[in-house]
Amino acid sequence: MNISIPSNATTQSIQTAHVPPRGATHFRFTTPGKKPVIDKLKNLDTLAGCSGKLEYGTVEFEGRGRHAKIKAFAVLGSAVEPDRKAVSAAPKAVEPKNSKGRKNKIHGFSACAVAKALGRAGVKWEEADRIFRAHGIEMSKASLSVQLGFGRNPESWKKHGQPAPLTEEQIAELRDENISNG
Repeated sequence: MNISIPSNATTQSIQTAHVPPRGATHFRFTTPGKKPVIDKLKNLDTLAGCSGKLEYGTVEFEGRGRHAKIKAFAVLGSAVEPDRKAVSAAPKAVEPKNSKGRKNKIHGFSACAVAKALGRAGVKWEEADRIFRAHGIEMSKASLSVQLGFGRNPESWKKHGQPAPLTEEQIAELRDENISNG
């Protein structure tokens, strides 16, 4: 079956629309009246703007290196044009994002901005680490130490970002939570 590939298609978009079968390393693209093209899957974007038959498979080479010749192409599957009516009639449900995909925030600010604010307030690494872990944020010792240092040094704010504008009460609350949870 012939498929049409949009002219702005990328390798990833083609593989998303026409999923290659497991184990496929190469593709063969055949256009009526022309020789078939066989190439690696990573070069699928060269088909942008074409229409023809797309097959996925593995290749057996004769020889080695860049002068190797293709001896055989074993077809593992063919790409088919998706049914547009079926796709639009049954929209996919949006799955909720898991917590690993989102960055945690404290008082609505990023972890780095809060670390700079804690550094500006004179909080040491051990206490800052306990505060972050209490809020479900894990940051390496090196990263947290650097951010705390940026908070202590106002000259670095221009280059590395401003500390979170936390009030004294908010910082005290974070420190108190740390004591009660620790």
